[in-house]
Amino acid sequence: MGVLNILRKVFSNNKKVVICGLDNAGKSTIVSFLQKGTFIEHTPTMGKEQSTLEVQDVKINLVDMGGQKDFRSLWVGELKDAECVIFMVDASAPERLKEAKTELWKLTTVIKNKPLIVLANKCDLNPVASVKEIIETLELMKFPSFEMLPISCKTGYGIVNAFSKIYYRLTGNYLSKKLSPKALTIFDEGGIPLSMAENKEGDDLNQEILRGGLFAAITSFVRESYKSELNQLKLQDHIILFQKSKHLMGSIILNDNDQIDVKEAELGLRELLVHLENMCPELEAKHSNPEKIDFLVKQFATNIFA
Repeated sequence: MGVLNILRKVFSNNKKVVICGLDNAGKSTIVSFLQKGTFIEHTPTMGKEQSTLEVQDVKINLVDMGGQKDFRSLWVGELKDAECVIFMVDASAPERLKEAKTELWKLTTVIKNKPLIVLANKCDLNPVASVKEIIETLELMKFPSFEMLPISCKTGYGIVNAFSKIYYRLTGNYLSKKLSPKALTIFDEGGIPLSMAENKEGDDLNQEILRGGLFAAITSFVRESYKSELNQLKLQDHIILFQKSKHLMGSIILNDNDQIDVKEAELGLRELLVHLENMCPELEAKHSNPEKIDFLVKQFATNIFA
């Protein structure tokens, strides 16, 4: 093999993750969400598609396998050298769970010693199969090691939590978290708050502050200065960062006593705004649906507060 080849293997940070599942389960959609931070419509994958993510000095090679019957025979070959297996199911199609079980159990000899993460996609829809129903139908308890997580590749619900589990299984390390925001709010162009999401880990005092004078001050600031370039404000031992998109404005509240990574906070808020603009084309016609925006914000906020 040669010394150099051995060293490359020893010191390589490349990790291979294979994503399997029936057609229409959302395999390509989760890959694009991880890359773009929002939902993108996909045509069915023909055979396989490969892409790479670099996360905290680890290069992750994602192999998205086509889910149609003609391509399922290709799964085993790709799985042989995978370091983690993601099996996706469509939680909104419980009638296909038995088919999914059949395909999953065909892989047992290849994946029995590999980390298995089962993602139940489309959990934003109603009705959907419960986590318990999916575990029982797929007989996941018979696998030596698995994790089952509900997500939505359309709204973004649970994406960061799922990827954190994947990263830990690949590296043995947790993704470093650089900030813990207290709350975020989305406003329309007139400064009217459309949605507010709070960090459930915050104490009661912080929650009362956010609902009281601090929130009122932020709202007043937004209404008076929506068109200004100011993007940071300090109030009551908190730093409030602001970001704007074409039709919306967002604020995120951080504790001034924490070690703050302003760029990361701004990026998270900007990604949320881009996602809302993408999912709400009616904003172009100056129409907003507060209920829809509130739902999308609370779904996506699971990534910011993760």
